[in-house]
Amino acid sequence: MPEGEAVRPAGGEPPRRAAAGLVALGLLVLALTITPITNNDLFLHLKTGAIILKTGAVPHQDDYSALARGRPFVAHEWLAGVIFRAVERGFGIDALILFKALVALGIAAALYAAARALGATAAVALPALAFVMVLAAARIMERPHIFSYLLTSLYLLILARRRRGARAPLWIFLPLQSLWAYLHGGFMLGWLIVGLAAAGRLIDDVLDRVARTTGGAGEPGRAPAPLPDAGRRRLPEWAMLSLLVPALVAACLLNPYGARLLRFPFELTGSSFMREIYEWLPPYDKAYASTYMARYYVVWAALGIAVHAAALLLLWRRRRPLPGGAFPILLFAAFFVLSLRMQRNVTDFALATLPGVAASATALLGPRRAPRPGRSPLPWIAVALLGLAGWYAWNGYPYSPTSRRLRGLGLGRNVPVAAADYLEANSVRGNVLNTYSAGAYLVYRFHPAVRVAMDSRNDVYGEALYAEYKRALQVPESLQAMLRRIEARAIFLEWPQQGVVITAATIREMGGWIPVYLDDVAVVYMEKGGALAPLVERDGYSLLDPSLFRPGQIAPADAPRALEEATRAARQSRSYIARLMLVDALLASGRRQEALEEEARIVAEDPPLFHIHYYLGAIRLSLGDRPEAAARFRRALALQPDSGAALQGLQSATSGP
Repeated sequence: MPEGEAVRPAGGEPPRRAAAGLVALGLLVLALTITPITNNDLFLHLKTGAIILKTGAVPHQDDYSALARGRPFVAHEWLAGVIFRAVERGFGIDALILFKALVALGIAAALYAAARALGATAAVALPALAFVMVLAAARIMERPHIFSYLLTSLYLLILARRRRGARAPLWIFLPLQSLWAYLHGGFMLGWLIVGLAAAGRLIDDVLDRVARTTGGAGEPGRAPAPLPDAGRRRLPEWAMLSLLVPALVAACLLNPYGARLLRFPFELTGSSFMREIYEWLPPYDKAYASTYMARYYVVWAALGIAVHAAALLLLWRRRRPLPGGAFPILLFAAFFVLSLRMQRNVTDFALATLPGVAASATALLGPRRAPRPGRSPLPWIAVALLGLAGWYAWNGYPYSPTSRRLRGLGLGRNVPVAAADYLEANSVRGNVLNTYSAGAYLVYRFHPAVRVAMDSRNDVYGEALYAEYKRALQVPESLQAMLRRIEARAIFLEWPQQGVVITAATIREMGGWIPVYLDDVAVVYMEKGGALAPLVERDGYSLLDPSLFRPGQIAPADAPRALEEATRAARQSRSYIARLMLVDALLASGRRQEALEEEARIVAEDPPLFHIHYYLGAIRLSLGDRPEAAARFRRALALQPDSGAALQGLQSATSGP
């Protein structure tokens, strides 16, 4: 093929035949990605982006944290933060969701084009890509790593087009690599992909020479056709790609942090406390293994191994060249190894290997003529993808049998918006001791008026400070010392999270701090007699605490006070936990009928909150109503099957006379 000739996808299918399938695939991607914002890291990026746009400088020292203020801060994803902030400022928070969806469409388009350039038919590439996008959707969020996915896809597309002889200059990788280094710490994947491509082309050349020497390729006794670039360049392709790798490393040095940025990913991944973060755990960890994504991962890995192994065996026997040469196989092996290290790499593995797997699968099917009218599978594929898109649009994206991401816009229910609104409405300023995942949102909402004790920038805090923070959440003396150290005005806990009950018990044992606000996501504590004493006097709850709530334990003497506080809490937030505490207070006050009526309303609303159904069961169990208690505990277990508390409650409700 003459250099510069337009590259047409292999497979004998007119492009218009795939149009309906591509539209259906696009609708599927939109159904998978137009979902509320649930990740906490985004809010740190928005704040960092806002500061950069305002000051024109990238931060080098922390100013968000009361504990880590002044420590080195490598904002290695600073450009992603700027982009996110520009989108939010120009079009609102919902525009970030639509922006994410557009990036996902770009990823899918680049991967499809790469697969077609390697020889995959639309009938193979479309369903394979749909499966991969369903797998990847779990990690396609409003976070900088979506840019890594996009750039990985573009690198693969450029390399695929070069293999087929299109004009795709190598220099284009240099600005892309610099851009990648500004956007996300996965920029090292650029070096890896190009290095593997160089190794693959070297292997191809060696095998080509061997085949020419022995006369084996294509038909017996005939030499194989040369690669598109053979004989047209003074340097072979593998040599040019090899020289490109160090140039890509050098391109990454053009950043505000210089060589420090190249060390940063290794420092971060080498930290021991990263093992406590879900996405950094290996894919065979119990928490991940119970998800649908783990099942998709196993299926894709098994399919890819089978397809590449069969292609190697059958095509080698038939003396036919592998589609894409050795590169797709090397890429599959390398990314598969990376995926075994941590689950966040599973998505990189699936996306990066899609073009090669689709091309090898097409090659295994053998050369095909264009199907006769009415015989093409593409219309049926389009119908199937449309049905799948409709299913996800209606049901949301399920992570596991008990967890799903709902469709729509806005912020997810896990973001502590209302509790932050309480701080803002009451002009709370100063430092806050908070749970880990709440820090980013508090920084976004209040910095610099409020500084947090902890957020998700683990590199800023380091292992020692993180260990000190964790100890403060469990030991009264350590908690008191940390509150004094940061001169805390409030404690902000996301109380439904696992382990927070220990922190709440520590606060109560320490004494002096009581809840002033509570809802289904968070509880805010303030100090009696502290700087905000008037606010505590007005809003404080001396008896109620959602973290320590246990139905049926209100003493008769405390019933009037509990009823007043529960009524006030229910008016304050209309949260389910406040309404449950009101039910419990009504029962303790002898107002059973009112309590049961409110309980019935909660049951009818069927909130998708495990702990609410657990408490409903506990209330019924305290009333001696075992059948109803068992029904509520079963609903709690349906939402969280591994709950020991709900299982124990169910056993109590179903055992005995």
